[in-house]
Amino acid sequence: CRHVFAYLSKRGISRKIIREYIRRGLIYEEEKHHNCVFTGKDKKGKIVFAYMRGTYDNTDRGFKRDVLSSNKSVAFRLPASPKSRKVFVFESPIDLMSHATLYGYPTTNAIAQCGLWDGPLETYLKENPHINDIILCLDNDVNGRNAALQIREKYEEKGYSVKEKYPKSGKDWNETLQTCIKKKRQMTR
Repeated sequence: CRHVFAYLSKRGISRKIIREYIRRGLIYEEEKHHNCVFTGKDKKGKIVFAYMRGTYDNTDRGFKRDVLSSNKSVAFRLPASPKSRKVFVFESPIDLMSHATLYGYPTTNAIAQCGLWDGPLETYLKENPHINDIILCLDNDVNGRNAALQIREKYEEKGYSVKEKYPKSGKDWNETLQTCIKKKRQMTR
């Protein structure tokens, strides 16, 4: 996973988190093109979803694609803990990992939908009926805010408590992480 490790490190993701996600089988390096593959496992631990991200480009315009025949209703997610009644919802795996790098959580009960469709959230909630709090950590842009509003309305009608948490700077959690890293570097000079 040399290319994956280098790519995610350049994005500011903690080495500890990268190692842990690799160890848990949540990410791996695709052999042919060295893409970073983010996996989604069903309740039995079987990989049923995979999302590839090119490791040679640090921009949002780089290569990214769901693997054909993936079950998008599962997407990328961390296992649920019966001790926690909340779930964190992100647009992308890199945003989830960026948030974990910044704040040390979530370590469980989190989903990266790999887009704005709420199917992965719906599946996660069905599989984990003990969860009743949803924290939407979507992008701080028009599409993210519109999706958050729609998701909030839908799930509040179903009886869930829904909160929104947006990045402090930039459009997404990785941009916030990048800004924090730059500020730290400037302070140490």
